[in-house]
Amino acid sequence: MNRYEKQFYFSRKMEKLQNLYKSMRELNVKIGVFTHVFNNIESSVIFDTRGDAWMLIFMKLILGDILEIPIKQGYIFTIDGDEKYKKFREYFEIAGGRGVFSIGQFIEHFEKQVPQIYELNDNKRNEIMRYDRIDSQSEGIYPIGMKNWELIHAQNPTLQKDKFHRTPENLAKTRELYPIIFSATKNMDISIMYGIKPGNKTNSLVAGNIDE
Repeated sequence: MNRYEKQFYFSRKMEKLQNLYKSMRELNVKIGVFTHVFNNIESSVIFDTRGDAWMLIFMKLILGDILEIPIKQGYIFTIDGDEKYKKFREYFEIAGGRGVFSIGQFIEHFEKQVPQIYELNDNKRNEIMRYDRIDSQSEGIYPIGMKNWELIHAQNPTLQKDKFHRTPENLAKTRELYPIIFSATKNMDISIMYGIKPGNKTNSLVAGNIDE
């Protein structure tokens, strides 16, 4: 390829993403999920705002194909380069050359599907886990119990004090799936136990009740 050949570049601010992010922050989560349909391609969209490099991740509901779009500072949707644009077109099965398809129209269509109030439910929790398990030592999305390590160490003084504590991964998973539980336990040495099915304590934990 000629190094002076002009590459595809597109960027546009997405106001609706900004509104979604504000709602996510009110809920105190960093990962948002919503459904998107374009050209008969149905996707779960992950809005991942962890760290400095924010991303939109499109995941096809049936085939599982993935498309990643960076969101630059200022909520700027960006496709930089011919190869990135090719992957975008392939994901959405867009035929034809330049001039046939308007990416600006795609953005307008996309923003109509971005929720302005973010609410969590089990379907979204499952999609978050499909995208990133967050805690490799933890299975499932349902809180079924907890371990209060301060109490456990007090009852078992022979346990090594530098071991057997809540992990950062367990806390991070709780934050994204159950921000109410996160708020109740973030300053305590408590691990949340998860299962693939609800347990006897699930409803109480979801409500933020952490008294054993």
